[in-house]
Amino acid sequence: MSNQPKPQDGRLRSTLLANEHQKEDFIGFRKRVLEGGEPYVISDAVAPAEILHTMDIPVVPVVWYSAIVAAKQLSPHYFSVMDRLGYHERLPRYTSLPLMTTLDTDSGLAPYGGLPKPMLFLNRFRDDYGQRIMEKWSQAYGGVPCFPLESSSSTVLGERWWTRSHRDWEALYETHRLDFQVDQLNALVRTVETLSGRGFDHAEFVRQMDRINEAGEIVEEVRDLIAAARPCPVPLTEQLANVMAPTWDRGSDWSVRHLRAYRDEVRERIAAGVGACSNERIRLLWVGNGLWFNTKFYRAFEEKYGAVFVWSMYSNFLSDGYRRYFSAEPGQAMRALASRHVSMNEQLHVPPWMADWIIEQARIYGADGAVMLTPTHDRMASFGNRMTKVALEEAGIPVVELKANMVDARLWDDAAMTRIVEEFIANRIQATKQN
Repeated sequence: MSNQPKPQDGRLRSTLLANEHQKEDFIGFRKRVLEGGEPYVISDAVAPAEILHTMDIPVVPVVWYSAIVAAKQLSPHYFSVMDRLGYHERLPRYTSLPLMTTLDTDSGLAPYGGLPKPMLFLNRFRDDYGQRIMEKWSQAYGGVPCFPLESSSSTVLGERWWTRSHRDWEALYETHRLDFQVDQLNALVRTVETLSGRGFDHAEFVRQMDRINEAGEIVEEVRDLIAAARPCPVPLTEQLANVMAPTWDRGSDWSVRHLRAYRDEVRERIAAGVGACSNERIRLLWVGNGLWFNTKFYRAFEEKYGAVFVWSMYSNFLSDGYRRYFSAEPGQAMRALASRHVSMNEQLHVPPWMADWIIEQARIYGADGAVMLTPTHDRMASFGNRMTKVALEEAGIPVVELKANMVDARLWDDAAMTRIVEEFIANRIQATKQN
């Protein structure tokens, strides 16, 4: 225990450990891939990384690396590279930013030394640009195989997916869709086995799927603890650190151990009466992707207004969106994985699934309002925002919309955005509470 990092500025021990784990994990990745010559995969965020984890093949999710670039305040440089290279201004920022770190061969600024040549690009079709971005990236490395995954459309939009999907996933996501998805996943296994020379261990795959379920159960416990506590014991910045690292490393022993420690520390803080803001008077939801280059914004309204961001979609999607309980019957684990990824993007970004889930979170957390990030130049991430805003307002949850981008700091005016949220708090929330 003496070698563990000590909390600073009131932060949780778990937060420092999660950050340290991510750093060590990427250092280990660089050693394995660059020094050891092991294969790795660059993947979409909603692609089935579980298959690769089972085969002990490192995975770098595109949006994870994009968030790292933005957090290190490097996005202005790389988007200037994009402009200089002649890419059009409406190219999605979230998924194209990592490509720029590869195309920029001179600066040497890329986090962790940049991404080496992968064995494979794994992409799920979900917008107009994803496939082309992967193709351009493949060409930049001199030619790398790309494996695209398709997802057929639902014919029935089942209600309350966040509870039904855990056990009733066959009916919820429809047999014909799962059949098609399983065929693609089996083809992915064969492709990775061929490229890597490694075999797919089904027993280990089942163990990883079970550990993901266990991790999701712990996240649900944490959700309930934070939602019920007054004041909120954990700022949103630290919720992100402690849940996102296990989400990217899902299925590992570490992810379960870390989430247990995080849960126990949250309990300690509640018992001690510790809060993110001791003067908490207003609870806010953050709707949309994280503001990765400026996470301090989540805490900008605590001192003046007692306004605390208590939830974002990352807080408990590992619980609601990833858990899948399945029988020991052959093929069920892979079918459960298919159900996990077949509609993941739609649940996060497309109404009515997106809106219904967020309204439920607002109820659970006792939210007074929501701040919605509508990404400029990322159409896929803003598909459902307009209808979700209407649904939230109709449910009695006032919403303010910020039009910016989660990784492009050039499009962010901090003073203007702060003023918009302050006026929203004063005119929509405080005024209502006073009446």
